[in-house]
This record gives sequence, C-alpha cells and structure tokens, in this order.
Amino acid sequence: MKNERLQQYYAIWKETDALYHKFAQISGISHSASWVLFCITQVKEKCTSKDIIDQWTISKQTVHSALKELLKKNIVTLIDSDIDKRSKYIVLTNYGKKFVQKYVTPIEEIEEKAFENLSEFEQEVMVNIAKRYLFLLKEEAQKILDIIE
Repeated sequence: MKNERLQQYYAIWKETDALYHKFAQISGISHSASWVLFCITQVKEKCTSKDIIDQWTISKQTVHSALKELLKKNIVTLIDSDIDKRSKYIVLTNYGKKFVQKYVTPIEEIEEKAFENLSEFEQEVMVNIAKRYLFLLKEEAQKILDIIE
C-alpha cells in the first residue's frame, strides 16, 4: 500500500498543476508555452532558449515547441545575440507585453500574495522541505539511473 501522505502530496501537486493549466487555457496558449512565457518574464535581461532550458529545467524540445507557438501568436520575437551569433534572444513583442500584463502578471501577483500570506516561518519551512525532498528524490533516482545507464 502506498504512503497516504505521499498520495496527498500527489493530489496537491496535480491540483496545483491543473490550476496553472486552467490559466493557460484561458489565455489561449498551451501549458508548456505558458511556462516558457513565465520563464521569459522572470528574466530581467535578454534571455535565450538555452537560458530557459538551463535555469528552469525544461526540456529542449518543450522550449522549442513552446517558442514556436509563441512566435506564431506574435507574443515573442527573436533577435540576434550580440555575444553569440548562433544564439538568439527571446523578446516580447508589443502584443506580447500586453498579453503578459493580461495573463501572466495576475498569476505572478496571486502567487506572491499566497506566499506572503504564509508566515516567514511557514515560507522557510516550505522551501526547506521542498529542497530536502528534491535532494532525497534525486538521490533515490540516481540509484535507478546507475543501474539503467
């Protein structure tokens, strides 16, 4: 029998993901595109698809298909990097800036408000437990990966 608390955690995680999925549906973009757009808005300077892949641990294929969608909907555009000519910066279009204001900024605001409604102690505990869980999960996953690879 599976651990009941772990089942509760799965349910919370899935319900949270479903909430983000609903926001993506309302905005008319895919769930993946909404996450990539969120990542773009979190970077204060120019970003590349590699930055998103590396910093946010989103697969290369997911980022590229999401960018293709965002480009097609005129939410972002690509400009040449001044550092590496093989790389392109992802930039919000004027329409993209309005789109972000309408669909992304409100989500960021409710996330901040929800987090700020936790006490500092609860915030710290939440972050520390999430880090510890991730560490232990990676540790256990590595045992399987060592056998499979």
